[in-house]
Amino acid sequence: MSTITRESLEALEAAVDMVDLVGGRTPLRRSGARYVGRCPFHDERTPSFSVDPLKKLYHCFGCGKGGDHIQFVLETENLDFAAAVETLADRYGVRLEYEQSSPEEERRRAQRGRLLRLLDDAAGFYARYLWESAEAEPAREYLAGRGIAEETARDFRLGFAPSAWDRVCAAALAKGFTAAELGQAGLSGRGRRGPVDRFRARLMFPLADVRGRVRGFGARQMPGGEPPKYLNSTEGPLFHKAEMVYGLDRARAAIASAGRAIVVEGYTDVLALHQAGFDTTVASMGTALTDAQVTELRRVCSGVSLAFDADAAGEEASLRGMAIAEGKGLAVQVVALPPGQDPADAVLADRDAFARALDSAAGVLSFRVGRALAAGGTRDEMYARTAAIIGPAAPSVERDEQVRVVADRLRLTDDLAARLTAGRPARPTAAPEQPAKLRRSPRERDERLFLGMALALPDRGRELLSELDVAYFSDEPLREAAGHMRRLLAGEGDTEDAERWAPLMAELNAVAAREAPSESALEELYWKLHLYQTEDELKTLRRNADLELRQQQELQRLEELRLRLLATLESVRAHAPDR
Repeated sequence: MSTITRESLEALEAAVDMVDLVGGRTPLRRSGARYVGRCPFHDERTPSFSVDPLKKLYHCFGCGKGGDHIQFVLETENLDFAAAVETLADRYGVRLEYEQSSPEEERRRAQRGRLLRLLDDAAGFYARYLWESAEAEPAREYLAGRGIAEETARDFRLGFAPSAWDRVCAAALAKGFTAAELGQAGLSGRGRRGPVDRFRARLMFPLADVRGRVRGFGARQMPGGEPPKYLNSTEGPLFHKAEMVYGLDRARAAIASAGRAIVVEGYTDVLALHQAGFDTTVASMGTALTDAQVTELRRVCSGVSLAFDADAAGEEASLRGMAIAEGKGLAVQVVALPPGQDPADAVLADRDAFARALDSAAGVLSFRVGRALAAGGTRDEMYARTAAIIGPAAPSVERDEQVRVVADRLRLTDDLAARLTAGRPARPTAAPEQPAKLRRSPRERDERLFLGMALALPDRGRELLSELDVAYFSDEPLREAAGHMRRLLAGEGDTEDAERWAPLMAELNAVAAREAPSESALEELYWKLHLYQTEDELKTLRRNADLELRQQQELQRLEELRLRLLATLESVRAHAPDR
């Protein structure tokens, strides 16, 4: 298995801006040498989340979550270690190097890199052709007619595919790419004399992953062109349509900050909404959201606002998408658009009206009840449809409101209105469980504070830790942590060791920061740990009912040692400067 080199990890740590990284998830404000804010891992009113921008560590005193820059990406984006490191390296421009790679792993990595370069080259070619060729004039006019500004189109790297059979394939082959690679990248089809371009005379939308790397293309038919209306890259090593969320690479930070994404159907909807300032917009690449797309969104937000086209297909897509999204724990709202309009039409016609529609987006229950009423039929049919929806719903303000809506629409008696909720109610959604406050004994607090201050004052900390038996710590995890601290301060820790202990190191760093580290405080804690250990030995001897003379003498010796330690501790306190 390939391993990222220590030098690469050190370069990454130096490059990461911790405030920038964490600030994309929760607003931070400076507090002395640290930054504080509300924890992105649990719901809280009073900020208990702390970030050390120099040591690249974070810790929440409320829920206990903590770690370094890599751990933060692991926790927030549900990635493994290697993917988290690669994501950070891409974001902060660090070139990673690997060791212990097998020839096969090196071959796969190199091949993947070549396909990504090929796709990026193709995106660049299509973009230049859109803005520089006479043939692409109709495409430029189409974009202008849809209200898409050139700046927006350039920002999203839109392009145009020539009508010639092999312009892209010929250019790629000339650069040293192979026919097999063109096929794997989804750029070519099979011709009688070799590969031919898959996309011809179409408006091109690069489809990028969350790291901004082009994985494939969506190609739109021009007016009067050959069907189908939309043609995507073929499925391959890099492209799986069901996993792609169009625009997520550009909207990710805004979505994480807002906690909610606007989800539309089409590419031009994304462009128009971003252009109008709705920068949390992404597209589902078709109709309904897929399970994989919802999983991707769940990593960066807790809710979605579905703004699908105002037609029957759009409503069906909303129903399917909301079911998947709710199943994954996302809070779902549905944006009502004017009949016959898609989101791009609506926002270009009246931005403020679209903003109001977004603010007043309906919950899932309201959407389903409204749809059931709009279906028409007899009074009894509408009553049965709405009761089937409202009855199983958990009690809520929204459910009460929908009972009133149905009662007014169908002119129900109080008794009939009450029966709307007579179905078996769904189990109420449990409120997010709040983390229990962890209560530590005074000894545990002193042990952790000692280790935290040793970390904050590494020179003196290294000396005192080397003189302290790890058995003086009260539990096995802290004994192991003390051993790690010794290796860390001696410069002997390895990457795997560091990642394992990152959360605890972040906690110790934050605990020490709250107590204003000083050498006198560190030394006082050192002697307190000795005192705790001596008291433990005294308790053990006292528990023995059959004390022999030797044990009695040992007891006396330990009692004398305890008194000397107390005197030493008092002396340390008396001579310590104010801190």
